[in-house]
Amino acid sequence: MERENFSDSAASCVLRLQAVLQTLKPVERRVADYILRDPQDVLSLTIIELSAKTGASYATINRLINRIGFTGFKELKKFLYRDIINHNSIINLRHSSLDFLDVITLSQGATAEEICNNIYDLSSKVLDESHNIISIAAMEKAAEKILSTGNFCIIGTGLSGISARYAYSRFFRIGVPCYYEEDSTLYGMKTSLLEKNDLLFAISSSGRSASILDCVRQAKENQADVISLTDYAISPLSRLATINLFTTPRNVSQFMNIDMPLVIGQIFIIDVLYMICCVKMGKRSSEIYIKTKRSADSEKVRDITIPSVRP
Repeated sequence: MERENFSDSAASCVLRLQAVLQTLKPVERRVADYILRDPQDVLSLTIIELSAKTGASYATINRLINRIGFTGFKELKKFLYRDIINHNSIINLRHSSLDFLDVITLSQGATAEEICNNIYDLSSKVLDESHNIISIAAMEKAAEKILSTGNFCIIGTGLSGISARYAYSRFFRIGVPCYYEEDSTLYGMKTSLLEKNDLLFAISSSGRSASILDCVRQAKENQADVISLTDYAISPLSRLATINLFTTPRNVSQFMNIDMPLVIGQIFIIDVLYMICCVKMGKRSSEIYIKTKRSADSEKVRDITIPSVRP
């Protein structure tokens, strides 16, 4: 069985199990469901006792443990303990996550107020769940790569191209030498020129875009590092990347029929990454930002005449 590349970006035991849940065999699913249903009980069990409670063999439990990237039952319990103590909201993902399709329940005759409230609820949910699963260790590692890299190429396609442009507009303004592209032909050519010590930041909501994956493979072949930003803990992109960053905790069997709110999660991750870089750069980042701000301010209209309003 293939071992998933969760890296540091999905250290949560609950997130790992949630991500693979729909792809598990029935007996493996039974073990995963038990762990998610009663994590505190699992902490007090041996693997033999868990086997007796779930009716799964010792070998089956070990295969599941290996599938989600842990070296053994002891390590699984260590990360499960962290979830319970430090991230109670993560534990609740098993009850609330992946219900996006239930949020968009508007009729054709919905009022503007209903639409406003619905989109606000969905956007808040995306932000909450993105915040719940964020890995600080992965963000720190990604920031260090960004600040120490040679060429820094940011790519995205479709709506993720908007996030790629946003990331570029953030990082270049603090002096990080970077460039972005959302045209598949152009970013294919640009990534082919990446070399060792260069960095590719690949943004793909699904993690399945063929053109993005081709670029990632090329970058890896050229020995460049790859940071991925995707909505799926398990995807072709997350398996290839050096560092994985995630937004909403979804898996490959679940898709959304509305993509707009997902950009919000991507922007949130990019902003956190940007601010970590600013702090690491110290005073230098603010000095460079002020220079670009002066340039932008010089193009703004200064004399604004407000027309008088007749009584």
